Amino acid sequence: MDFNEKLKQLRQNREWTQEELADKLFISRTAVSKWESGRGFPSIESLKAISKVFDISIDELLSNRELISIAENDKKRQKQKFQQLLLGILDCMVGLLILLPIFGQARGDGIAFVTMWHLYPETLFLKTILMIFIILTISFGLYELVSSNRERKVNKEISLILTLIGILLFIMTRYPYPATYMLMILATKVGFLLKSQ
Repeated sequence: MDFNEKLKQLRQNREWTQEELADKLFISRTAVSKWESGRGFPSIESLKAISKVFDISIDELLSNRELISIAENDKKRQKQKFQQLLLGILDCMVGLLILLPIFGQARGDGIAFVTMWHLYPETLFLKTILMIFIILTISFGLYELVSSNRERKVNKEISLILTLIGILLFIMTRYPYPATYMLMILATKVGFLLKSQ
């Protein structure tokens, strides 16, 4: 007997509705419905909870094939969560551009390196555009971090595109060091995503 049939039988033996089982497992009724219809498997944590609620071992609930499938799905979820965390952290690191003295500015006969806040007042329009980009990127990074805890899938292409836009923006504004910083972030993202394929 497959897991979905066992779960349904165990629930019906206790005369519980899907809603009642979901309440005992602290999950949604749709998750129980999905498992009972064979459209998916619970996570390892949910399996432990099911085992405890019905006072039955996990081995009795699952066949070897199902156990392998659940382990693979769990591994895939963990990998996706780690990807989102890393991309979120890297996107939030763009905020360091506000604090790091890597913007070159002509001073007398030389060039001084200043933070973005200390650029000449004549560059107010440019600073505004750069700040909007940085705030947008940090906001997306925070969204990635929050989404990783809620198991929502975030489009990693958006993260890469934001970084590319940042590189182009800093190149066009003739700030090579911030562009290099953004290039290092992009290289880290691409390297990690290729490695995790």
